Amino acid sequence: MDYSKYILSNSIGYQISTTARLVNNRLNSNFKEKDYPVNHEQYSIMIQLWVEDGLTQSKLSTLTGRDQANVSKIINSLVKSELVTRVPHPVDKRNNLIFLTTKGKKMQIGLIEQAVKTIKEISDGIDPKDMKTFLEVLSKVNENLTNHEFNVKET
Repeated sequence: MDYSKYILSNSIGYQISTTARLVNNRLNSNFKEKDYPVNHEQYSIMIQLWVEDGLTQSKLSTLTGRDQANVSKIINSLVKSELVTRVPHPVDKRNNLIFLTTKGKKMQIGLIEQAVKTIKEISDGIDPKDMKTFLEVLSKVNENLTNHEFNVKET
């Protein structure tokens, strides 16, 4: 490979990273615009709890693809905002179960509305067929990164 022709801004990693940051910023902005005291990281935890309330921190870590230390910080902020609560696990006292509070449950529809708004803003002017292809390709990239071993060889 001729590294002198490598352009960072043309790399898939750079493009995905930049896009992810922009999407997260837009989602955060849309939440803030409607006075929701939540950011995209907190939302990713809450949405898992709307599907199945009472998950362990470890399970939330797995479901969101975040490390446990990061999930712990996010949960701490959600507890502080009174959106979730920790309850000791009935069998395994080393773990807590994370439950949405009434306040957290009441935000579900409004937060999802803002997520849908963000998706509409993201996909504005993009042909639905192109978006379908894009999502299929992105899914394959994720699969490649998750399921395949990459051997880095020094040259």
